[in-house]
Amino acid sequence: MTSRTPSNVDSITPTQESETLTTSSFGSSVYGGRPTFALVRDDDADGASLTLYELLPRSQAVARQDRLERENPNRGLVAEPFEAVFGESTAPAVDRWEWNNWTAVKITRLSESRLRSILPLVRETLDRAELDESVVRATGHADLFLPETVGVRLALGFLGVKPIQRVDRMRALCRGIARMSDEECYYWHAKCGSPSSPNGEKALRTLLADHIK
Repeated sequence: MTSRTPSNVDSITPTQESETLTTSSFGSSVYGGRPTFALVRDDDADGASLTLYELLPRSQAVARQDRLERENPNRGLVAEPFEAVFGESTAPAVDRWEWNNWTAVKITRLSESRLRSILPLVRETLDRAELDESVVRATGHADLFLPETVGVRLALGFLGVKPIQRVDRMRALCRGIARMSDEECYYWHAKCGSPSSPNGEKALRTLLADHIK
């Protein structure tokens, strides 16, 4: 792998900047342009699925885990070493940066009706960022590394639709997230992940209640 470790790799302060995203502007400035999210598509006996991961330095993942457990012992992260999840990936991002001591934190996995409901948001978000959406159309295993602004928006969608039962409400929530500004997405992403705001996801659905009625 080609080492390109930024000097402030242990920073835990996310960028709040909006940026024009292209295929050459992966990730946030905090990590020197490194992608900070990834989508993984798989097929199994139950059909296709998409799993969204957040990519974090191990030290930051441990710190986040500690904060969550202090607030609620039942909350935690599903985190694996980066190599365990993406060690066989052929994506350019794997060789472009050094991933030792990084983790892949699982946000959630969607399949069946939830996956079908979120696909329009995924496609629109990737298209807006000029990213290849073949991960959505592929068969078998595929992965795509994402810049922070894209990953934050998709994280809201993945977290938002997970507990919803009705397909029309899932789709409406995704339409509401698609209309959000980048700044709004960052705000709600921080709120949903904050240990001091355990009901952040419920608050997000309440905010979008007009869309999901």
